[in-house]
Amino acid sequence: MTADELEALAVAKIDSLVKTNGPREPRVQHRSGEETWFPNMLEHFSEHVLHVLELGGDVVVFFDAAGAITGWRDEGRRGAEKPAWIDRDAFLRVVRDELQLPATATLGKLEPAELPPVGWTHEAIIFLKPMPGDRDVLRAWVSPADLRVIQCLYGGPE
Repeated sequence: MTADELEALAVAKIDSLVKTNGPREPRVQHRSGEETWFPNMLEHFSEHVLHVLELGGDVVVFFDAAGAITGWRDEGRRGAEKPAWIDRDAFLRVVRDELQLPATATLGKLEPAELPPVGWTHEAIIFLKPMPGDRDVLRAWVSPADLRVIQCLYGGPE
């Protein structure tokens, strides 16, 4: 996909998120996009950001070169000042509900992790299927205080 097509896809995705979770009359204040080619890794990285008035924070959406969404980050959500303990079962229940994950989703790793600049979070590896492929592994970072997802990316740790 071209940079313009990726930007249009980002705008459409964020527009749908704003309609679902945003204020009644949001206004787009600023839109920016960046595309970088990493020849040593043979991949494109594309990031598109919208600044929407009246929202708690900006949403950053990540796409691959084919235009598939590979993850997102909510810049309005914050972590904690120090690591904390959270219950694995409660975590999975809340994250399944928020991200509308399938019932087959199982929790792998769950441990405290610092996520700059938002602070301390819990990083989790979630398998969406019993025999997961690349798009069936989800990495999520959540706030220990309310278990809301701050960032989520498809694919296992590198």
